[in-house]
Amino acid sequence: MDDPQATRSLRKPRGQGASRRGEILDAAKRLFLTHGYEHATIRKIAAAVGVSSAALYLYFPDKDTILHAIAESTFEELLARLEASQRRDGSDLDRFRAGLATYIEFGLAHPDEYRLTFLAKMMTPSVPGRPADPCEVPAAERSFDILQEDISLLMQAGVFTPADPIVVAEAVWASLHGTTALLLDQADHIDSSPATLIATVLKIIVKGLSETK
Repeated sequence: MDDPQATRSLRKPRGQGASRRGEILDAAKRLFLTHGYEHATIRKIAAAVGVSSAALYLYFPDKDTILHAIAESTFEELLARLEASQRRDGSDLDRFRAGLATYIEFGLAHPDEYRLTFLAKMMTPSVPGRPADPCEVPAAERSFDILQEDISLLMQAGVFTPADPIVVAEAVWASLHGTTALLLDQADHIDSSPATLIATVLKIIVKGLSETK
């Protein structure tokens, strides 16, 4: 049984709680990826951080909350990158292309976070009573909104063929996610260079959206 006195002694001094929280998230990422979500217990995460289970509970009540926090952090950083891409000089189409490239570049630069965030459903089987999908966070919704808004704007300007912007945005996201996942986990099956593949995918997306029926 965890010692309450030890738990109190392991609490970070005032102002250093964020540091301990970060340590817990980093340890959880490693264990989720190496052992699988279901086998990475709170006790194992606490041991990896060097604290008791009771001390860890001061920061997170369960594994779902930890995974949710990882997803939140990942999407918030992705959102910041996407918003920056929308402030670049050039045409609306240039900014759309920049946003697509930014998405893939982010995933490749943050492979662990990307895998945990976007493969969360595969790692957490449907169980009665389990909280909602941990990837459902405001920054994720806003990231998708940026894609949808860009597509709607280009449709209104006559650059893209009119269609349901939500459906089109979902199709574009599927292409981006598929490309990112392929480069992360199946790159040895690809003959072309990552840069060439990415450029070709983006070209196909833009050309496909621009074609008239």
